[in-house]
This record gives sequence, C-alpha cells and structure tokens, in this order.
Amino acid sequence: MSRLTFTRPFPFLLLSLSASLVSAEIRYTVQPLPDQNRIKVQVQLDSKKGALELQMPNWSPGAYFLSAPARNVQDFRIVNANGAPLSAEKPNDFTWKATLASAGKLTAEYTVPSQLVAGAMHYNGPSAYLYAVGRKQEKCRLTLEVPEGWRIAVGLDSWRGSNNVFTAPNYDVLADNPVTMGDFIELSYTVQGIPHTISLRGEPRDQVEKEKILKVCKHITESQADFFGGLPYSKYVWHFNVTPGQDGGGGLEHLSSTQIGLAAGVGPRSVSVCSHEFFHLWNVKRIRSKPLGPFDYTELPKTGALYWLEGVTDYYASLLLLRYGWFGPEEFHRDLASNIALVRNNPARLEVSPYESSMRVGEANNGRGNSNGWRISYYNVGWLVGLCLDIEMRTATGGKKSLDDVARALWRLCRDDRRPGFEEEEIRNQCVKIGGPQLGEFFDRMVMTAGELPLEEQLAKVGLKLVETKTDTVDPGFDWGGGFGQTGLRVTEVRGDAKGKLESGDLILEIDGANVQGESRQETMGKMTAALAKLTVGTLAKVKVRRGTEDKEAEIVPSKSFRVSFKVEEDPLADEAKQALRQGWYYAKRQGHKADSRNGT
Repeated sequence: MSRLTFTRPFPFLLLSLSASLVSAEIRYTVQPLPDQNRIKVQVQLDSKKGALELQMPNWSPGAYFLSAPARNVQDFRIVNANGAPLSAEKPNDFTWKATLASAGKLTAEYTVPSQLVAGAMHYNGPSAYLYAVGRKQEKCRLTLEVPEGWRIAVGLDSWRGSNNVFTAPNYDVLADNPVTMGDFIELSYTVQGIPHTISLRGEPRDQVEKEKILKVCKHITESQADFFGGLPYSKYVWHFNVTPGQDGGGGLEHLSSTQIGLAAGVGPRSVSVCSHEFFHLWNVKRIRSKPLGPFDYTELPKTGALYWLEGVTDYYASLLLLRYGWFGPEEFHRDLASNIALVRNNPARLEVSPYESSMRVGEANNGRGNSNGWRISYYNVGWLVGLCLDIEMRTATGGKKSLDDVARALWRLCRDDRRPGFEEEEIRNQCVKIGGPQLGEFFDRMVMTAGELPLEEQLAKVGLKLVETKTDTVDPGFDWGGGFGQTGLRVTEVRGDAKGKLESGDLILEIDGANVQGESRQETMGKMTAALAKLTVGTLAKVKVRRGTEDKEAEIVPSKSFRVSFKVEEDPLADEAKQALRQGWYYAKRQGHKADSRNGT
C-alpha cells in the first residue's frame, strides 16, 4: 500500500502546560492505521494528584451481551505533561490505573482493531474509547486525523464548523456515535430541514440501488417523524455495511445514527430492519427504563422492559410500514405469522414471561448475555404482546385509544431528558391510564405471566383468523442464534439427547463435518440451515463447538419433532364493526405526513 498523507500531523505525546491547551474537555484523537487494520486512539485530560482509573466498556448499549472489547487493546501507554511515561496497573481486564505525583495533563495512547474493507474503516465507540472513572459526564471533543481525501460520517455535531473535529456533551453521547471514514458511497437527503447521510461501505456496496435506499430511508424518516410529531436530533447518519444477498440484515441503534448490516438487494426484511433501528431513536434511546442511561459499562443492565423496547419497537417497525404505504396487509400478515411461529415453536413460552425474558437476558450464554432474551426472544414475544395490547385497547375504547397513545405518552414523559428513564411499572401505568382500569389485569397476563398469548382471540376482534399447519421436522436437540456484531452462531437452548453434551453459549463451528462459519451473518445462517437440513432422525451426528478457548465435539442423536407454521387471513364472516376496527388499526389517523409508497405514488 502506498504511503498515506494526512491532513494534519499526528504529534507524539509531548504536551505543554501552556494556557492555550488548558480545557475542561476530555479530548479524543483517532488516527486510522489501515496498513495494520487498527486505529490509534489518544485520550487527553487534566487530572488531579493521586489515582486515576481508565476503563473500556464491557458491552455496547443496545447489544445486551458482554463483548469485552478491552481484550483487543494493544500498545497501551500513558504519559504525563512532560512526556514521561507513567506506570499503569491492571486491577482487572478492563481497567488501567495510574498514580500521579502532582496535578496536570496526561495522555493515554493505545490501538484497537478496525478493518480496512474496500477502502473504508468503521468503528463503534464503546470498543474504541476509554473513559475516566467518575468523569463520564464531562464534555468530550473528538478529532479524526484521517488521510487526505478520506470522508467522515458521524452523528456528532461538528466543532466550530470543522470537517474532522466533533463535540459531545459527555462520554455516553461520544461513545454512542460510531464512525465511518475513508472511501465509502455517500448519499444524502433532508427532512424537516435536518440533514441525513447514508454511508455505504463493504465490497458489494456498488450493488445497492442508490435511488431505492434513498427512498427507503427517507420514507422511514418522514413517516416516523410524523408518528411522533418531529425529529429528536440535529443530524443523522445511516452506517450501512453492505453484504451479499437480496434480503436480511441486523443493526444497532444510536442517538443520532445506526449501524446496519444491509443485504445489497435491500429486500423487505432489510427495510424492516431499517424501520426498526430508526424507531429506536425514540423507543430505547430516549424512551427508556432507568438502567438504560446513564450507563454502567462494567456490567449488563437489568430491566424487564426489553420486550417493549425491542419487541414493541419491532411491532411498530412493521405496522408503520403498513400504515404509511410501504407494505400492504399481506406483508404485515406474513411478519405477524412469522413471529407467531417463532414463539409457538419454542416451549419456553409456557415457562418464561416476556418480562422475565427481558430481565434475565444477562443470564443467557452462561452469564454473557445474548441480546435476544433469556430462553425466549423478547423481540418475537414482544412483537405479539404489542399486538395484543393494541387490539385490546382499541376494542375496549371503541377505537378511540390505542397503543399509539401509550407510545406518545411515554415520549412526552421522557423527551428532552426530563428524567433519567422511566420506572419499570410506567408502561403498565400508561396502558391503564389510557385504556382503562381493565387493562391492568390484561397487561399482567400478557407481560408478567408465562403462557400462551391469546392471539386467536385478539385477532378475531379485528376480523382476522389464524390458520395453523404442522410439518414433521428433525430436532437436533438445541436452538441457536446470534447477536449484533456476531457472525458466528451460538447454542441458546439445549434439550433431549444434547443435554450434558452442549451448553448454552457454545459457539457452533461444524455440523457433521460441515463448516458453519461464514464471513457475514447471512452466510453463516445459510450454512447452518443447510447443515441441519442434512440430519436424519436417529442417526448419530457430530457437532463441533468452541467453549471459551477450547474446541469440543459432541455426538448427538436427532429426534423426530414437528414445526408449526401459521398464516393470517381476513375472516369473511367478520362484521362491519370488526372490519372498521381493523382499518383503524392498520391506517390510524396520521399527523399529516404524505409518505411516498415503495412504488413512488
């Protein structure tokens, strides 16, 4: 690779105590090292005499599993104002502790991984930025010292109009803004006078139809801004990592941006992922329970509200695509049926409530968490809880009130950081306040109690019916899945012959000699599905997994099982009242938005 020319020098860490450098800000400087697939990070701050502790987060907000990025830190050093190195102890894997003989400036320097792919690099804040313990509320400034000609995409406000210096009111906001830099495709649009940037990186980025992704992003922005009555940021960035394929993806939400693994074909599921992540701008990032900000980065948060913050977000991601004209009822029904199948094919639904799945997610994967739920997915079950609550409220009030009103009430409660998150019982309180006292018992049944959700009963109230089909399948004895940022798949539940041989959290490497590790999540899931399809009932199969740092091989005997699939249909016998309630649910009064449909009409 040819020598790179930087827009500004990246000086060695010799700092002056001159008044010009005195600042109340904690300053971060990032320099890409593309030849090494790493970035160099400097953290510069004033410190009092005595002990100073620097820490790297153990997890990333929105991804509820312990990723432990501190293990990737290399070349760590810390120097005082005169450039003299200071010794740093490591009381644990994610903390560096130094002792200063006198007050003054100091700088920590280190490198962390960031792959150069097709000329662009990208990193997530919690895996790159150390913070000073007890000082996360101090103002931060970020300087990106990029090579000449490199572009930058980040959701932070620029500092004094600079193109490569940005400011954040505190560490949480700094860390919650991922960065894309280098040679990426950049698109833009404006909604309500606010600039929005689309950054497309990855080898297949040229395969994305630019007009389509622009239309998708703008439609979602306009419709959800209409739903909530405005946009809660001053700029926004879509960070897309483009992968091969026609559909699919996964993402992670942020205050003024999102990271999404986007299939180049931008199919219906890809659009749903975009809708989901954008809805998080309100639900999770601002409408949140107390443990979700300000953050304790040393351990996973415990909240029973993830069924709402993730599952109900997914419900609205699909419903608003229908309501504002991107999806038709058939696509909404397919999404509904898919969630029903995923829940009803999991026996844990009868043992674990949506609240418990949320609260105990940190216990999954042997205490590492899984960003999906304890034993049953709070995404899928939360989607259905949202539907049941919505239909119940509409039925109880003759269509005058709905879950829309609850979502907006929570937004009014939490907007502008008026409080540090809501109490655990606040969602129930709002449902009762808006839908009536009878909603309290119904809420407890849906959210706090394990068991079958009354989907047939609820759908009948809006003139829909559920058609069930059973198909014989081969059960390998375990369930599997993976969280954001994880291309590998892990065992999530073990049963039958696999008990005692596999463990929740095992990374799956091979199925009967077939490698199931891919370069992208979509490729990995494709390999996994193909390998499992070759198993037969009663025939010994070998499963190779990685448990911690050790590879193990388990011999399992798949058993006969069945899988239930569903189809949602309109009931031709439904009366006019039920049909009217359904139409009000699908196409509730908008705030005034005129959204373009996928066909541009």
